[in-house]
Amino acid sequence: MKKIYIAMTIISTILLFSACSDDGQGSFDTGDEKIVVSVCETYTVVQTNDLLVKDEDNTTIKTVHDVNGTKKICTLSGSAHIIRGK
Repeated sequence: MKKIYIAMTIISTILLFSACSDDGQGSFDTGDEKIVVSVCETYTVVQTNDLLVKDEDNTTIKTVHDVNGTKKICTLSGSAHIIRGK
């Protein structure tokens, strides 16, 4: 019984530490990159095949197109992130 308790404690500890996350920027198991969309003081450049995800229901995104065709976004309200495949 004691060996089972020790094994369960070790497994629980491993799962606890592997579940800790970083500051919101990072990568997924698939190699995709998570990029937090900035507020409208600065812009985030959008690339082909980026997936925009709203983190809150009240999120409003502003989209700007440069003359050279670059698409940039920022959040007016709420928060969002981009999932960028590698």
